[in-house]
Amino acid sequence: MKLLSWNILAGGGRRADEIVKTIHGHAPDIVTLQEFRRGSVEDEIVAGLKKAGLKFIHIPETDGKENTILIASKYGFDAGPFLPEPNNPLHLLEAYFSAEALGFELSLIAVHFPQKKAQIPLFEALKNDSESLLKTDALIIGDMNCGIPHIDSDSKTFLATQYYQDLLQTGWIDSWRSRHKDAREFSWVSPRTDNRFRYDQVLASPVFDARIATISYDHKPREVKASDHSLILLEIRRVAGAYV
Repeated sequence: MKLLSWNILAGGGRRADEIVKTIHGHAPDIVTLQEFRRGSVEDEIVAGLKKAGLKFIHIPETDGKENTILIASKYGFDAGPFLPEPNNPLHLLEAYFSAEALGFELSLIAVHFPQKKAQIPLFEALKNDSESLLKTDALIIGDMNCGIPHIDSDSKTFLATQYYQDLLQTGWIDSWRSRHKDAREFSWVSPRTDNRFRYDQVLASPVFDARIATISYDHKPREVKASDHSLILLEIRRVAGAYV
């Protein structure tokens, strides 16, 4: 099973066709898109997802101009805001997949964090629910706009890094870093300073991390300007020890 996560930049616009082609090329079973927007290219992207077999799609209500998070899947799921009083625009979208759908229960929290101090209450909300989530198959995935300075960036710029690192200390696993301990890859590059950042993250509960067969970034879509972010691709084992 493949899971793809990608910040498509301001709704996609004229890049919608290239975005759809990129998603089709990876043939994912579950997709999360950040900076999706309702509006002129919504139908093109949604039609492309459905053509790829991702017929179950959840898009939060917006006024059409706001960035939001889309979740699409070949399998049925329930979805809604992670927070009881969600931010506007939405930064945390939770999807629940049943064992009947996947072979195991999964709580997937798709994220698109704002910058700097506005991140702090979101990190705190995730930490507050970590005790129960970490006992299950659970995943936090998307654009966190955060990381560890000089490891996930060229510079010391992550104002909320301690809150991010608190999640790791709580028990969440940085699944890419755990498999690429000394590597440095970056999913976004500042057009102003050329500083590089690994903004796009996968934090997994221990039981879900054990299901991840491979995890990688595809930088080509960023390099050809299909978006300003690289995408994340996971291959997931449904049954321990056997990729399905």
